Amino acid sequence: MPLKPGTKKITPAPVSDGYAGSMAAAIEKAFLDGWPESMGGQPKPESNDQMRLMFLAIAQGVVKHLKENPTSFKVTVNDGTHNFFGTVTEIVTDPA
Repeated sequence: MPLKPGTKKITPAPVSDGYAGSMAAAIEKAFLDGWPESMGGQPKPESNDQMRLMFLAIAQGVVKHLKENPTSFKVTVNDGTHNFFGTVTEIVTDPA
């Protein structure tokens, strides 16, 4: 499955937009899920375009960095008898 950083969300979002199922959407969910514990019971902020821009920028930056540095990943596969080592040569991303 390719990495999907996400694209601009249209508010309210149709199911087929470039935000649903993206890394940016996962970051938004983690932010809102962690809010109550981190913020001492203060009410969660309402999602808006400015927040989503921040989540999109983070996700797009992370994916861009990973894609530009694929050899930073070292891969080890063990078949039970042998260890095989390699590096990643390409990070696949969703063009959407």
